[in-house]
Amino acid sequence: MNQSEVNEIQELNSFKYAWYRNGKYSVNVKSYLTLGNGKANETETEEIWEIIPGEYKHIEILISDKKYIHFDAQMKPFYEILDQVNKATENLSLLLNEDKTIDKIENEVVIIEKWEEIKRKELRFLQLVKDSYNEIINIYDKQFHRIDDNIKANLLYQILFYPFPNTGVNFTNEGKFKEREFLSTLFPGEKIVYETNYQFVDNKDKFQMNILGKLKNHTGDFDEIYAQNYQKALNIPLEYDLMMEGEYIYNLDSVLSEIVFHVKEKLNEKMLYVCRYHIQLIT
Repeated sequence: MNQSEVNEIQELNSFKYAWYRNGKYSVNVKSYLTLGNGKANETETEEIWEIIPGEYKHIEILISDKKYIHFDAQMKPFYEILDQVNKATENLSLLLNEDKTIDKIENEVVIIEKWEEIKRKELRFLQLVKDSYNEIINIYDKQFHRIDDNIKANLLYQILFYPFPNTGVNFTNEGKFKEREFLSTLFPGEKIVYETNYQFVDNKDKFQMNILGKLKNHTGDFDEIYAQNYQKALNIPLEYDLMMEGEYIYNLDSVLSEIVFHVKEKLNEKMLYVCRYHIQLIT
């Protein structure tokens, strides 16, 4: 082992990833969804997340109103509903596992109570205006009664709270994270099981970790769902694929500084979903 390799091991041994300091993060999400007819829906949003560590393994998150940087004007009514939906989860109390993933939502009852109030005071009018609005609101209503599972299966939360192995003396510069599952965008209601590998790369003034992920398996019969919902419109076979890649930057004091994470979920050449998550420490 040469001196450079020894120095790298010593530096990694000083990496003590933990949420121990208050921080505000810009959370920018940019997505591109082809609609199977030559058109595409592009959306870009931004929020500010304030992360407040509490007692051992407890985290509080305060989320600002969502800013729409780019969106399809035809989708405006949907985003108005979504804004109200998001208000119910603008304050989250989380309990983390030892590996820094989310164990449970501690203020689940408060969130559901807040959702019921929003539904009654803010969304009832839209439910009466149009049946399609009512259907959307009812879908979200069902999701709120599984809020713990749904937040843990939300890819944004999984990206922010990655399953780190034990850091310190036995920490290695590359390895594999445990398998996880998230909700598919192209097959709503179905879950994708994925696996990811990490590798730390040499960087003098910070820790940099690169991530590569791929499909492991999934729930549901994708061939059957595709035949029922997409085959007629797209008129080509299903060639499902999933690609994930991320870059994580940590300060030398092990504080998360920046994440750039890309996901591509593809049915075939006619229909795909690409999303970029850019999370950046601002204070």
